[in-house]
Amino acid sequence: MRCNNCFEEYEQDLGVCPHCGYAEGMQAKEAYMLSPGTLLQNRYVVGEVLGFGGFGITYKAYDTKLERIIAIKEYYPSGLVYRTPGTKSVVVFKGKRYKDYANGLTRFLDEARNATKFINNPNIIDIMEFFEENGTAYFVMELLVGLPLDKFLAQCGGRLDTNAVIAIITSVGMALQDIHKEGYIHRDIAPDNIYICDNGKVKLFDFGAARFSAEEDRNLTVVLKPGYAPVEQYETINKQGPWTDVYALGATMYRMITGVKPDESTNRKMSDTVEAPCAIVPEISQNLSNAIMRAMAIEKHLRYQNVKDFIDAIKSEKKVVSIESVKTRRKTFRWVGILASVCVIAIGGFLFYHNWNNQKDKATLPSAEIDFWYIAEDDSEKGMEQVVSDFIEMYPNVTINTYVYSKEEYAIKLQQAIDENNMPDIFESTELSDEYLKNTIKLFGVYKELEIENLYFMKDYSAETKIFSSFEMPVVYINTAYVENNDEIVKSLSNMSVIEYSSASYSVSSKWTNYYIDTVDCSGWNKLSGDVEAFINGEAIVYLGSNSDLEYIYSVMTGKCEHFTVSGDRVLCVSGNEWSINNTEKNKKIVAERFLAYMIQDPTTQDYMYMQGDYGDKTKLPINKDAISTLVSDDVQFYGKILGEIEKFRMMEEGK
Repeated sequence: MRCNNCFEEYEQDLGVCPHCGYAEGMQAKEAYMLSPGTLLQNRYVVGEVLGFGGFGITYKAYDTKLERIIAIKEYYPSGLVYRTPGTKSVVVFKGKRYKDYANGLTRFLDEARNATKFINNPNIIDIMEFFEENGTAYFVMELLVGLPLDKFLAQCGGRLDTNAVIAIITSVGMALQDIHKEGYIHRDIAPDNIYICDNGKVKLFDFGAARFSAEEDRNLTVVLKPGYAPVEQYETINKQGPWTDVYALGATMYRMITGVKPDESTNRKMSDTVEAPCAIVPEISQNLSNAIMRAMAIEKHLRYQNVKDFIDAIKSEKKVVSIESVKTRRKTFRWVGILASVCVIAIGGFLFYHNWNNQKDKATLPSAEIDFWYIAEDDSEKGMEQVVSDFIEMYPNVTINTYVYSKEEYAIKLQQAIDENNMPDIFESTELSDEYLKNTIKLFGVYKELEIENLYFMKDYSAETKIFSSFEMPVVYINTAYVENNDEIVKSLSNMSVIEYSSASYSVSSKWTNYYIDTVDCSGWNKLSGDVEAFINGEAIVYLGSNSDLEYIYSVMTGKCEHFTVSGDRVLCVSGNEWSINNTEKNKKIVAERFLAYMIQDPTTQDYMYMQGDYGDKTKLPINKDAISTLVSDDVQFYGKILGEIEKFRMMEEGK
């Protein structure tokens, strides 16, 4: 026979189930629970209690129609109803409690109804059916074998390793993406609502708090779990959306990876003492730590706005900006202008009005869609993709269509655009002739937004229809495998004044042509590509190249090469990437100017573009002085000598 408690089969003559000890006719553990063997809908046999809480009881059950073990959840709100022992129906208390019961019943059925929409998602618990019976309601769901995440964590010592955490959070994130796609927000992501199955699957359940995003401007019930709920869930009227679940998912990840439950968001709003994950567990990467803290940002507009962006951040090696940096950047590009305008109120009527409008233009942008063309090789466009993404996040009414080309096809594409009178709004103009620039605008508006003193070489850059975002320095390389006394040759090369080159190799002569280091002149010194292979093969002992050769040369000449910059009062540098703006409609020009200023002025943006390994173009050096400082500290071996020379000239400029 089949046991009516655990539903395992056993020989009838035993009288007692050898699997769970149940004997036919035994009552439930608590009087208010349904007795084993109770039949619902003439189909489901109720068995042992799997769990119970303030609002319901979950039973193990058997589906006689499909002959499978399932789980059934019964709505049984403690304090609002009671059940006479041995009966099935619930009795609801009168008065206010009856109204509370009815409201709860509606939410209970909503939970089942919401969950049935996601039966095809492997990371969401399957709800097969829901119905009302015995004066209450039930829903039928798959039986999960395993542990809720909170108990799983306790069993594992309080925290999990990074790979396991990322795998679990990714699974929950995939569930949430489907939920958000249907217009819902879960609003109750926490360790006790995530189930770790014995078969390795991760399941999200408990949709009792889920609501349509469209309800965000209505009164929303305050449903939350302290430590995992963002500030907006503590308020009955607030805008909630996917970012609400992002906070809870980030807080859950924080708990899993550190073993510490984050402080309540309302407390953090007053005084945020939550430590970064990497401060608690040093082996956690800075990137992962930053991603978690950004998901847990108190201000909802500073969080990832959707789960996909958060999951991409925790799985990628791409640099994640800290929440402090995000705040600084937004403050710089959005609010400084407005605050400055407020300060001039005392000046009076017309002047205030005039200045306020000017400053407001800096804090906001008109809606516009612009085309942006640039050159990229390999994966270096990933850094620019991040720059564009961050800019659009700050100005969501702006659309930037990016088009990436190789150097070989770029000029061809631009020529076609000229012929068709369809030039892009912003385009890379490095080394382009005047033919391509005849319809470009003067970039005074871009210069006006820049802090020139924090940018190398910009104050002496004379082009009007171009602006640059990076530069290159001449670098001398020595093949140490062919040099017996390296110190002597370095000394002699350091005192040189002219380096001449031929088609085969570079040679040193006695006079150096002087140029100020803070002058960028594209025509004065073109990049000396030369025959680097001859140098690598030992056919030339000395090679004059630039910083762009660093990674390639050292990748094939490890331990056989040394490099340094040319000493002296004056050294010539050249611009790396240059940019121009097409003479297009007014709103597009305004957006294009702001975007170029953002590319050049913001150190984090420069970091993405030129310092992020496979994601940025590391053949160029960023012109932002703060970005340069980061580059030196990150890679002293490669860049210390080069940038030390720059710093020497910077100090000379400042008279130190």
